[in-house]
Amino acid sequence: MKNPSVVILLLCFFAWSCKKEMNRTLAESTVAPPSVQATLAFTSTAAFKGGNWADPNDNFADGAVVPSGLSTGDDYATTKAKAGNILAYFQQQGINTVRMPVNPPSVLQSWWGAYTGAIDDAVGKGMNVILCYWEGASSRDGIVDNLTDFWNMWQTITNKYGNTANVYFEVFNEPHGYSTANLNNLYAQWLTNYPAIPHGRVLLDGVGYATDVNAVGADSRLNTCLLSYHNYTWFDNNKTTVADWESAIEGLAYPDRTIVTEFGIPMTNGKDYLGAPGSDRESLISRG
Repeated sequence: MKNPSVVILLLCFFAWSCKKEMNRTLAESTVAPPSVQATLAFTSTAAFKGGNWADPNDNFADGAVVPSGLSTGDDYATTKAKAGNILAYFQQQGINTVRMPVNPPSVLQSWWGAYTGAIDDAVGKGMNVILCYWEGASSRDGIVDNLTDFWNMWQTITNKYGNTANVYFEVFNEPHGYSTANLNNLYAQWLTNYPAIPHGRVLLDGVGYATDVNAVGADSRLNTCLLSYHNYTWFDNNKTTVADWESAIEGLAYPDRTIVTEFGIPMTNGKDYLGAPGSDRESLISRG
């Protein structure tokens, strides 16, 4: 999700292993060695401490998505070297998971050969990598733009990284154009199309703008997959207290499977988010 009127904080995302741990920060969570993180993806999502590495022009793109600091003019080696510096900084901040955008032009055209350098560097550093599909800028309707390209894209990705234990596959970012039934059918088809991929390495966004993860998690066909949840201030103007924001997280029915892959507040409005929040909704979500 990106609101064009503000700059959004998309750096960190969180994961919770159980409801009684809702007030723990990820900095307090135990990080598992890379060799066992694929198992912990289902049994304890608290092992994820992550950041979104996004295209500065927005991940909703009709052409290739290119994370900040990279260039389509670079080859594999140069991309890998640039990524190494950026990801080293991520790790210095305590981040062990990076979420990276993909779309058909990024994967089915020439950029993929170089882009894999960035993915490979993250893998080599022992980081978890979440590869997430974004639809194009010209559609923005919450529906897969072209199913043939979509399936071909995921086939290419899973062929490359299906056997890489710390690479995860997020099927569709914010699929708000689908009903619950149609979205769950799309997800079930994904699992059928790529049967060799462990379900514990598949992330499924909630219905709507990745908000209703309970409706996805309840489907028996999907009950061994991870869930991707988003929360922004403008999603619900009725939330006016810290307790309101906390209740949204506490209402997740499958916290052991859920990763909060995006949350955000404006960054350039001059507000002091370290001060007393008072009744300001944006300050309250930062405390929630």
